[in-house]
Amino acid sequence: MLWKYPGLGLYSNADFDYLYNGIGHNNGNLAFVYAIASHIKNPTKFFGWSTSAETLKSNADIIVIPCANQLGRHTDYGVMADKMEKSGLPIVAIGLGAQAESYEKDIELTDGTLRWARVIAHANESASSNIYTRGAYTSGQLDKLGMTGSIPGGCPSYFINQEPGLGRKIHAKWSQMGLPRSLSVAAGHQGWMTTREIEHQLISLMMDPIAPGQYVVQSMAEMVKISRGIFDGIDPQNLRALHNHTVPHYSFEEFKAWCRNHVRSFYDVPAWMDSLRRYDLAVGTRYHGVALALQAEQMGLTITIDSRTRELCENTGVPHIDAERLKAPITRLSLKKLINFDPNIYDQHRSRSASKYLDFLIANRLQPADFLKRIAAGK
Repeated sequence: MLWKYPGLGLYSNADFDYLYNGIGHNNGNLAFVYAIASHIKNPTKFFGWSTSAETLKSNADIIVIPCANQLGRHTDYGVMADKMEKSGLPIVAIGLGAQAESYEKDIELTDGTLRWARVIAHANESASSNIYTRGAYTSGQLDKLGMTGSIPGGCPSYFINQEPGLGRKIHAKWSQMGLPRSLSVAAGHQGWMTTREIEHQLISLMMDPIAPGQYVVQSMAEMVKISRGIFDGIDPQNLRALHNHTVPHYSFEEFKAWCRNHVRSFYDVPAWMDSLRRYDLAVGTRYHGVALALQAEQMGLTITIDSRTRELCENTGVPHIDAERLKAPITRLSLKKLINFDPNIYDQHRSRSASKYLDFLIANRLQPADFLKRIAAGK
């Protein structure tokens, strides 16, 4: 598996750079890596993306890549493409996503990433495809690039919770609740100016004195740093942006105190999900910060900002709304009204998706975990 660390160990006092590299520069990566590792029963070794072709060839007979939104102009994987091709091993890519402003636009790829995708597509020893994408948009983009036949599925984090009937459990709690009290906000990026007013409103709701919530960050480095009380060394301009994006009405010293009290980041999935279990609703612009709440049997609402977040939600049943539609003031009542969650549709979709995922794993000589079969069967 191309992921450097199977776990970060006793990380409470770990150096920031070790942690940040260990999560692949985004805490959300932990969700789908954890999921895939739990889905495959084959003996598995973990290797970083910089591992040589010789090391891969001598230690494995299949390369599994836990994927994110790698298909975009923000990446260049030419060096890794060379190493994977030289290894001569079959490759299985799980959860590959495309990133563009909207479904109406095509992705733009660097030459290196285009070559990387083609190396993966050519290293296929299955009867169908070795690429499981986040949805039809990504598969369609691959089709346009001549890499046809990929399996549009969703994010493998859809199957972290190992039990069927997850939708019914989520709905049972949500339907018995009045207005959601405590919120877990899946924090956006301080550079996302178009969602800043949304962020301010969510933080205001989160700061309830009787039912306080948490502000969970995932990326980038400076935002993750403030979740660990690290302020020294952050570029002053970025620090001002963080302050303005969250609690601009506080003094700088009050902002730092607010960070220590409310801003959180997580370094293993069970701890993250256990935290989300305490809150009535997870809401925000980060997909995995919301999706993990549903896996913990709590309700969530993703505010989508691009093709990436929309595709993830549509293919894993996560309630969502486009950021451009959030024009009115955001209240607990408006959030409650925005969530239209049918537990039967959710469970049926999850069962069908698990069945498709099972077929994909088996076709690629990967031994699926037994609980995937239970989810696929719906019982």
